[in-house]
Amino acid sequence: MTRLGCAALAAGIVACGGDGPVTEEATSDRQPAASKVASDPATSSYVVIDVVDGGTVNGIVRYSGDIPDVHNLTVQDDTTVCGATRSVQSVELGPGGELANAVVSLVDVRQGANLVPSSSPTLDQHGCSFTPHVILAPVGVPVRVLNSDPLTHNVHTAAFDNRSVNRSQPAGLEVIELSFTAPEKVKVKCDLHPWMSAWVVVMEHPYHAVTNDAGMFELSNIPPGTYTLEAWHETLGTLRQSVTIVAGETQALSGEFVTGD
Repeated sequence: MTRLGCAALAAGIVACGGDGPVTEEATSDRQPAASKVASDPATSSYVVIDVVDGGTVNGIVRYSGDIPDVHNLTVQDDTTVCGATRSVQSVELGPGGELANAVVSLVDVRQGANLVPSSSPTLDQHGCSFTPHVILAPVGVPVRVLNSDPLTHNVHTAAFDNRSVNRSQPAGLEVIELSFTAPEKVKVKCDLHPWMSAWVVVMEHPYHAVTNDAGMFELSNIPPGTYTLEAWHETLGTLRQSVTIVAGETQALSGEFVTGD
């Protein structure tokens, strides 16, 4: 795959230097860089307020360029459940390059609406895959990890600002709860089935969204003001752009990850 060489987070706005991006460096899935972004001091003192006449930002994130290679793996164990082969592709695209599983957020919002989870964040292991691939989890709210397969998995997290976990989960163990005390992007894997991976995005404010299969996102009830909007993808890296929220209005943006020499 050609390296990530140019990034745009709005139509007509390109951040590209002679040797690479001038926005934050794109990071593949290197967890230290993800942790650094999540621990930004600008978001460490979030204050809950009553948002009056908040604004909305929505849009579509796309990918344009060489499609990363698909890794085809031969399964050695548990083939009855996992299958004889697995195809691993970290970049999920729609027909127009719409990018799924990108995390869009405001990285420097200091006050706003309360973060109230609609339900307990749940990560399932089904068919030897984690579902969903990316989930949002408020700080302090346990993440429930299920094992719907009739075999043993293990839940292994790679965290920096939170305690890492490595626990076996046999088929009879209905749930493992993961606790997080600091905002961070945490990778989850199963060492027994190395193609299995997921991400838990631990957040302290509600202005986060995961793009769907159509690359769409929406952040709403935002206090008026100017913020940094970020789109992060585990393989393609990070894009950032300034966005101004106007009371009661909706901003429609598009973001594009672009590859180049």
